[in-house]
Amino acid sequence: MKRYLVVGLILSISAVSFAKDLKIYSCGVTRVAFMKELNDAFSKKFNTPIKTNSSGGDVFVIKNVNNKKIDLGTGCRESIDSSKDEKDVDSIQVAWGALAFIVNPKNKVDNLTTKQIKDILIGRITNWKEVGGEDKPIHLIVRESKKSGVGLTARELLFKNIDEDFYSKAKKVKSSGFIRDEVAKDEDAFAIDNTMSSSRHNGIKMLKVDGVEPTKKNILSDKYKMRQALYIYLPKNPSKLASKFADFALSKEGQEVISKTGTANLAEASGKDDEDNYMIQNLLLDLDK
Repeated sequence: MKRYLVVGLILSISAVSFAKDLKIYSCGVTRVAFMKELNDAFSKKFNTPIKTNSSGGDVFVIKNVNNKKIDLGTGCRESIDSSKDEKDVDSIQVAWGALAFIVNPKNKVDNLTTKQIKDILIGRITNWKEVGGEDKPIHLIVRESKKSGVGLTARELLFKNIDEDFYSKAKKVKSSGFIRDEVAKDEDAFAIDNTMSSSRHNGIKMLKVDGVEPTKKNILSDKYKMRQALYIYLPKNPSKLASKFADFALSKEGQEVISKTGTANLAEASGKDDEDNYMIQNLLLDLDK
């Protein structure tokens, strides 16, 4: 059962200088989406040096938070209570991303239904002609780990099962960066990514899902149904400085920093229950004891 600790309404944060630095690791999605800008803003405001990573995904980040090798992390899925490498990590949502279903720009397919996406992922649809494209095989590319942020979120949203097996003949790669590179060079490729990462890659086309484009406006209103929560990860009993960073990320100032990157922040979201969600994230730190 979940327990919560009230951390207070975040109305303002005064400038304070801290003696030590912060070590923050981020997954590939949040590194690209908003973390450089958020780190820079916090570091400048509080005169705190921040050490970051240049590679690694959610599994890597959460494991390091769990083992207290870093102060906090960020990523695009919740920590898993049942995993020994994640059980001592709390997840606090700070922004919204969304899954992107991507193809090469030369592919004439522009839209897929949710059912078609599911059928491609499990191997029921294997040719582009079955979804309005050319008579060519679909080259499905997926992450090796089921626990990757993008892969786990896709399994949750599409299949309601984080252990769902994707097509056995799919090409498996280690990171989302490899996925984007493969799609950019393969006219018949299909893969899952995050909208922020894909939107910054010239060799990728993001598909509509059920006729809806994955734009920031559609993500915020939840019209695009493939939203992906983006999180800060804190260890149990985090340091005051790590908690201060989480508070800053959820403050009005921090949320504005996130928004200016093009990422959808919590304050802007206008879908069902989004206002309540923002209030909860501001008031509650999930300790999960």
